[in-house]
Amino acid sequence: FYVVKVETLSQVINAYFRITFADWNWTFMDGIWLISLAFALSLAEPAARLSPKRPTSSLLGPQTLSSVLGILFLNYFFTMLAIAALFGADWFSCRQWEFTDISNVLTIGDNYESEVIFLVTGYQYISSAIAFNFGYTYRAGWFRNYWFVFFALLWTTIHFIVTLVPSELSCLFRVNCSNEDVVTSVTSIDPQPINNPYNTTLMPADFRWVLILMMLLNLSANVCWDYFIVYGSVGEKIVVFIKKRISKKPAVTDDLRFSESTEKGFAPVIT
Repeated sequence: FYVVKVETLSQVINAYFRITFADWNWTFMDGIWLISLAFALSLAEPAARLSPKRPTSSLLGPQTLSSVLGILFLNYFFTMLAIAALFGADWFSCRQWEFTDISNVLTIGDNYESEVIFLVTGYQYISSAIAFNFGYTYRAGWFRNYWFVFFALLWTTIHFIVTLVPSELSCLFRVNCSNEDVVTSVTSIDPQPINNPYNTTLMPADFRWVLILMMLLNLSANVCWDYFIVYGSVGEKIVVFIKKRISKKPAVTDDLRFSESTEKGFAPVIT
């Protein structure tokens, strides 16, 4: 459910700009990242001691929905923030994507809009999985899930290298790439040149660090939301407050029902 929502978000934004991601980007997002992280999340070990309370059993309960929808909102916010930063950059003002022909998806992915959207939303797959990895009182510590820690560190390192360092690795995702470093795509055995008038997707170094900062802030916000608010002490205080408010509501007694019925002109029924 969550993956569908994230992918829908990126697809809607891409449709607005009439762009899409390169084929290797989709391969990692829908295949490699998704399968490896989802598989590793299932390997979390149980806690050494039984928790005093059971986890939620409802897929549509308030705890599950607040976790998923909260992280979706945070991811959407940081995606919009990254796009705003791109359109506010001076170097980008003369390099906006203006092609209107979307008949060939292989030629509409080499632009700065799709590059920034991929880097930010692509890392949200990883940062959201990190937030979901916390087992709280039901699972062992997150660092005990060694396979997940390995994959999270591996994909984070690769993602940050792609963002910061122009190379053949970054050209695999058509990020920070020029025609001198292009590599073969999933659907072609020959290297495909950059399909834009500038023959490059290279971003200024300072803007690359801006994207890194946004990805780290996005990661921190996701972790704080899930760990401290949804399942942590803040969430527990909110639940206690709501329960107290509910318990303070006056109960409907027989005397109250009797008085209401007489006020409305109904005679009490005596049996």
